[in-house]
Amino acid sequence: MAFYYNQAEFKTFWKDSTLFLVIDVPITSYDLAHTFQLYDVVKLPIAVPEMHGYYSMLATDITTIAFDQDADVYIQMKNYRQPPTDIWQASDVALTFLDRNRPTCTRGLMEGSLSKIKAMCRYRVHKSPHPRSVLRVYGNMFLLTNITQLRFHCPRQFANDGQEQMLDLHGIQTIHQFDCH
Repeated sequence: MAFYYNQAEFKTFWKDSTLFLVIDVPITSYDLAHTFQLYDVVKLPIAVPEMHGYYSMLATDITTIAFDQDADVYIQMKNYRQPPTDIWQASDVALTFLDRNRPTCTRGLMEGSLSKIKAMCRYRVHKSPHPRSVLRVYGNMFLLTNITQLRFHCPRQFANDGQEQMLDLHGIQTIHQFDCH
């Protein structure tokens, strides 16, 4: 197995007639020398089509997945905490290194394959009502679950008069974009 490092910090000092070099070199294997993108796993309630009044939720403790298209591994994380530096310790129990070619729940989630997710991941079926939740999808776009009425207040800006706005929502899950213009 070959190892490499991106940068090395070192200090030098003399003792008698000997020169000492102390090198702080974080090393990694070549297989992990990629710029991994981090993906948070967000669990959403999904209606069970065969059974009215029930929904299913992904039942995994995976919170984050690190992925790079050129890497032969996925890094699966549980209770992920942003490391204080760009260096992750491979001995961290929150990290699990998975072979990209083996069928796993993580692979199913990254590929977005419903059949693989059903086969490899655990999920639980719950009786309705759906839990209430608001999830930011992107920017000012939100996924609302089991929320029938929404009030939001926009501060005075541009042509907005700064008054509260109210929306009546229909459906278990809806996506809305909120603008204060």
